[in-house]
Amino acid sequence: MGFFSAAVDSVIVFFSAVLILAAPLIDGQVILPAAFFPPALVKFNQWYSEHYGDYLAKERPHFFAGLIWIEIVLIWPLSFANVYGILARRRWVSTTSLMVGVSLATSMAALMAELLGSGRASQKLLQLYSPFVAFSVLAILKGVFSGSCYTVIKASHAPAARKKRA
Repeated sequence: MGFFSAAVDSVIVFFSAVLILAAPLIDGQVILPAAFFPPALVKFNQWYSEHYGDYLAKERPHFFAGLIWIEIVLIWPLSFANVYGILARRRWVSTTSLMVGVSLATSMAALMAELLGSGRASQKLLQLYSPFVAFSVLAILKGVFSGSCYTVIKASHAPAARKKRA
């Protein structure tokens, strides 16, 4: 079980690191003007859209922009917390993993429904988004199952201090 847990932690750290970089630099271009980004980064985003056929990044529909706002406002900070929490072995990382997993699973459900339902998504684009679906499931599983191993300390009903008898 220790190897599986370490493997899941490694996957979560990797995908969280990807989100730390991609959310503001790549996805941020959907909601912010191109003038905010270096020209090389804008060119890279244009190349990505063409190469993978990401029509959502090109057309920027309102629901997609809303999902990007959720990613930047909620998932991005929690990704920092996940990386730190896993590397520092903090107990609360199960909570942040669960939050990221549920939020990302919800976003990915909407994205995959659009991609599969529209018939416009290339196979490359589906292969690019699919690992994030798996990541969200792993993050949810980590959040649900790693918190169950903590012990609960019972509260004592004894008085904290005793009075001296004279």
